[in-house]
Amino acid sequence: MKLVELEDLPNDFRVGLKENFREELFSSASRKTKKVKNLAEELSCCADTILNWKKGKSLIKISTLIKLSKITGISLDRIENNVNEMKSRDKNRKIALKLPIYTSPELATLVACGIGDGNLSDRQFSYFNKRWELIDRVIDCVQRSISSNIEPIGFEKSEGWEVEFPTCVAKILELAGIPKGEKIKVLFDVPNWIKNGDKEIKISFIQALFDDEGWVKEKFNKKSKGTQRLIGINMCKKENIIDSQKLFFESIRKMLIEIGITSSRVSILGKTKNGKSLGFTISNFRNLQKFRNKINFLNLEKEYKLLNCLLNYKRISFKL
Repeated sequence: MKLVELEDLPNDFRVGLKENFREELFSSASRKTKKVKNLAEELSCCADTILNWKKGKSLIKISTLIKLSKITGISLDRIENNVNEMKSRDKNRKIALKLPIYTSPELATLVACGIGDGNLSDRQFSYFNKRWELIDRVIDCVQRSISSNIEPIGFEKSEGWEVEFPTCVAKILELAGIPKGEKIKVLFDVPNWIKNGDKEIKISFIQALFDDEGWVKEKFNKKSKGTQRLIGINMCKKENIIDSQKLFFESIRKMLIEIGITSSRVSILGKTKNGKSLGFTISNFRNLQKFRNKINFLNLEKEYKLLNCLLNYKRISFKL
């Protein structure tokens, strides 16, 4: 399914076109307006700028391409199919790109990572984690779903690593459903294209979210004198918008049910200095086993804890 098309991008976004089509587009526009000077007036630029666009020396704004579509009669779909690059925030750096951007498990993973340990701003998309396998997954998913030749800027931070992707990637991920700004203060839910997506898309989203925000525990219950083995997830939200976090977790629970995994109700787990922590848990051997078989963790530390829980689960009672 198409998710991000040419018209969805900001008007000042700049893209490049394939050489043969680019020459055809500007030649057609020049014929329609009779003179390059007339075309320049319609596009609110100078003749030299048009020459640079035609030769591929400069990338073209989306707003300009929309005008060219109207002047030439060439459809935006055809223009979109001939996009081959996009400008990042570094003016000297371009990335390969094909439009439209389609829904995919990789893109669902990126949305979950953006909701989890990622951060989205007008300037960039960044992702921090202490587990290198999760950093590597984000890089791979960006390259598979958005641009094959992009390499992030990375650096060590707080005993982990952070990778930063340029503005063009950030804009696409915002359109895909990653909330912008401080997530504790922002209203968001699971994007509809993920909630209504196929099983692989849902599983990719859930796995990445639990890799970032989930946990696995063995907890001794004093009353029952037994050990609880749990997978859980919780996130914080400002008290005045706590209902939005509940809605988000209910969407996750519904997707888990569709996969065959039941969970506890969503509840407030405690207060923090920034708001309230809300979450839910998954318990009993069958649910934990289904989670491992159908979703599992890429986070190796959490995967080991889950396996250890299952190996230690006593499913029968022995008579003395």
